[in-house]
Amino acid sequence: KADLHSCTLSSTRTSMQALRMRCGPLNPVARGLAPPPCRPVTVRAQAQEDGPPPSVPVLVTRLKDDMKTAMKARDTLRLDTIRFMSAAIKSREIELRETGLPLSDGDVIKVLQKSAKQRSDSIDSYTAGGRQDLVDKEAAELAILQAYLPAQISREELAALVSATVVELGATGPKDMGKLMASLKTKTDGRADSKMLSELVKAALASKSA
Repeated sequence: KADLHSCTLSSTRTSMQALRMRCGPLNPVARGLAPPPCRPVTVRAQAQEDGPPPSVPVLVTRLKDDMKTAMKARDTLRLDTIRFMSAAIKSREIELRETGLPLSDGDVIKVLQKSAKQRSDSIDSYTAGGRQDLVDKEAAELAILQAYLPAQISREELAALVSATVVELGATGPKDMGKLMASLKTKTDGRADSKMLSELVKAALASKSA
């Protein structure tokens, strides 16, 4: 057993010596060289590699600040409305994240416009059903929502824009309503009440076909 152990050690030493002769010392310190410096990965360095973080939309920041103010003031209606808006915005942010897109103020405005339309429709339904209590609640929430939306175009301004767009597109009747609405929605960029816009477009096209 002693001879076998001695033979194994001798064979191992011979193999290591042969490896050093061919490749040199494997350890840089053993060769009298300083080890390569280690570059620590800091949070800042990692952020630079990953790219700058997406900026937070101005409206999101404003909603957070207003939520804190409503909590301090114990304004239940405003607080509940802002919480509802924030939840809808967060849901949209998650949807965009799955496609690799950041949330923008434009996306936030679209979410708020959808919420405003839902309340407007609810007001009509509750009015028809004689539920004035719910009408008042929805109207109050709608007023809070509208404070975060761009200023709406007046009926007079919208009517003038509709007339100009009818001439621009050469619209002659109801068959042109689709392209007329698409053009006007782009021009108004969410600053026009959709129901009012539809009424004005229908009236303008009806007068053309009469």
